[in-house]
Amino acid sequence: MKKFFRLLVFVIVVGFANSGIVSAEMTKNFYGYQVKDVNIRQLKYEIDTAIEAYKGEDKFNPLENVENAYIYTDANSTYFVKLYPSKQNTDIYVVSNEKYNVEKNELTDLLTYWNYKFSKLDDKDALKEYQFDFYALARKQRLGNFYISPDLVKPLKTGMAKVNNRMAKDNKKTSVFPYTPDTEPINLDCVDSTSYYDENAKINIVENEYRLKQKENKYVHAYEYILTNKNSSKATITATSERLAALKDVTTEAFVDLDRLDLIDTVGTFPPVLLLTAGTSALLSVPNWVRLARITAESKRFSNALPENFELKPLGEMRILVLKYKDNPKPLNFDIKFADGKSYKITY
Repeated sequence: MKKFFRLLVFVIVVGFANSGIVSAEMTKNFYGYQVKDVNIRQLKYEIDTAIEAYKGEDKFNPLENVENAYIYTDANSTYFVKLYPSKQNTDIYVVSNEKYNVEKNELTDLLTYWNYKFSKLDDKDALKEYQFDFYALARKQRLGNFYISPDLVKPLKTGMAKVNNRMAKDNKKTSVFPYTPDTEPINLDCVDSTSYYDENAKINIVENEYRLKQKENKYVHAYEYILTNKNSSKATITATSERLAALKDVTTEAFVDLDRLDLIDTVGTFPPVLLLTAGTSALLSVPNWVRLARITAESKRFSNALPENFELKPLGEMRILVLKYKDNPKPLNFDIKFADGKSYKITY
């Protein structure tokens, strides 16, 4: 415990030292809007169309290799914009280098011009997740105009990750569970839902994306696939994916990012006013082993192996639950064979 507090004091000192060399223009201002009854695909299309048509000097530029993200620049300001699905709505997360009029700016002018209804985003869980995404992008130097301090506890996190990887490797409890049908309700926030119907195979697929309640939501989201066989023949379903998150990976990554490490990491960011809220979090946080148990319990349900040669009756329905990494979610590949000998491959 003494070592931890000595490290905390050191990080605080470094944080204040960093703040002395940072100008006011480097202060990050975080905002969020929610656009009502407009899904992310529709809003993205509107924004991309407007960007392509606009010929002025100040404009939004899509970020390369970052989905649904933009940088806006003009003579007076620069800000980062990222779109997130929120059921039938769309969340817009904004980070500005300079203070700007949150009620009226280029973004709100566009939304008003399109007659979209929008309001301030008040979902605390969503805002925390979006802020984490911003820090991750900034530390990878993907947002050139934004200052972000180094990750002062990266060596500590790396060391803990190695230790926990070794622990997880020998822990049989985190092995893959066989696929079993799951029919219980999912008590999580659904942030997006899409569907696909294959006319040839007569298979309908619904994909629902959920935000987890514990800290693993920084890295992964839970997905539900619902397959309906609208064919008159029995189907045999085998699913595969190039990359899914396993329970071992989730618990290992989440363990090195619990409150006491989040605290040190946040202290090293700018502005140092965040220190005022960080100390209480550390002293009153739930013990790490309890948090890890909650993470394991929540993630376990979505960590079963994918189905192999699962028989789906005519007009029958099946559900597949998986975890996907947020930074690069991969689709599922379905190999579908029918009793009449016909077979189909669907990727969704």
